[in-house]
Amino acid sequence: MSSSQIIPEDAELVFSWVRSQVYQWNQELYDGSIRRFETIRFLNGAFVLPILPDGRILLTRQEQPGRSQFISLPGWSFDTPDEDPIDCARRELREETGYDSKIMDDWTVFHGTSNVHTDVYYYIARDCSQIGDIMGDGGEKIELFTVTFDEFLELSSDPRFHHHWNLLPILYEARLFPEKKAALKKILYNL
Repeated sequence: MSSSQIIPEDAELVFSWVRSQVYQWNQELYDGSIRRFETIRFLNGAFVLPILPDGRILLTRQEQPGRSQFISLPGWSFDTPDEDPIDCARRELREETGYDSKIMDDWTVFHGTSNVHTDVYYYIARDCSQIGDIMGDGGEKIELFTVTFDEFLELSSDPRFHHHWNLLPILYEARLFPEKKAALKKILYNL
């Protein structure tokens, strides 16, 4: 289910920004009273876990205005509300890394929280190869680096990987439980 289905049809758009909108509506509570509810709808996004032919995972170390340096998978929000998620993922992979892949599989989707609605799609790109240079926008400084599978799991304890907090439970479980680690490795490497 996409997050856009969670906002009631009778919700009123009360404010619209560049990448988000605020909706409000009256909601009847269990005791029969009425309360005003509000939610934010962010533009959807897509991220890619790029895996090189040797099995290393390609990541970005980024700086952006007003933010401290962070570690991220390549990706960001859709250019248009109707952009296809996999097209966004491919575009972001090329722009932020200069790499591409013919093999891109669905991994997981995050549907936001109870008051912040967005769909964030995650893809696994295998056998990535460099096809050009990084083409980040003027608000990004991007440096590439690689990690092993085990080093990727360790990012769950790195505060600079905060951008992907919704992936942290998957990484934590893989660190704690050998069967979860084996299952994740099987998914990522198509074993």
